[in-house]
Amino acid sequence: MQTTLDLTDIEGVVRPHLRLLSVDDTLSPEQSLGEMGLDSMASIDLMLDLEEKFGIVIQDDLITENSFSNLEEIRKLLEASSA
Repeated sequence: MQTTLDLTDIEGVVRPHLRLLSVDDTLSPEQSLGEMGLDSMASIDLMLDLEEKFGIVIQDDLITENSFSNLEEIRKLLEASSA
């Protein structure tokens, strides 16, 4: 069963991985996470944290080059992984 995940919950997991985003900065659903400091190595750590937080396994075949580009893409990935 597919569920809609709350972007606030996702943002809570993502924020610690964004080294260029200060605590007071806002993060919109479509804002580039790469511009906020998320690189390929941080994406791997982020993926592991997301799997742990949401109790899912993200399948390799669901990951695309855009999967970690912004909060909305991460939500789509998580929803596909929990389907």
